[in-house]
Amino acid sequence: MKNFTDAELLSLVQQENDEKAFAMLVLRYNVALYKYIYARVRSEDDSKDILQEVLISCWNNRHNIQNPEKIFHYMCRAAYYSVIDWQIAHKKILARQTALLEKDEPSSFPVENQLIAGEMREKVDTEVAKMNDTMRKVFISSRWESKSIREIAQEYGLSEQTVKNTLSLALKKIRLRLQTDHWLSIYILLTLSLQFLNGTACMI
Repeated sequence: MKNFTDAELLSLVQQENDEKAFAMLVLRYNVALYKYIYARVRSEDDSKDILQEVLISCWNNRHNIQNPEKIFHYMCRAAYYSVIDWQIAHKKILARQTALLEKDEPSSFPVENQLIAGEMREKVDTEVAKMNDTMRKVFISSRWESKSIREIAQEYGLSEQTVKNTLSLALKKIRLRLQTDHWLSIYILLTLSLQFLNGTACMI
């Protein structure tokens, strides 16, 4: 099968549901697909998950592929739309995280929000530990202890405007970190062995 053309392999996949033929197509293009996805997602775990979903989708829709000579192009298009779906979902999650983080008053969240907040808290704590002493105290007093701006100013001998500015800067630092750290993972649906070799680039 190694010397079969894409059309010959796809024919076996479509007519005989040949998993080995499909595996050969995967080995032929998985590296190029991974590189295409990673260039847009910039997260190894998420890129692998998206690739797995793309390949599962290609297998499930194998009978709908009309042009055997362009199977790689078909895979690239599937990757393109999967990346868009990921970006939309990620932006919603990020907006949700930011909303939880920036609430001025404590409130009770539904179970789902509590889980998200709990996972986010670990990331936030890491960033808070890197702050200078004043910023760290102001942030903890405001967000974790729910103290008012006036209470924090009186406790640490600062002006209320200084507390506001310090808190604003702290939130900005954390928000920036959350935007560059894709920490939410997706369950692995299919395990593939990725060999990081040079591959053909996807052209969408």
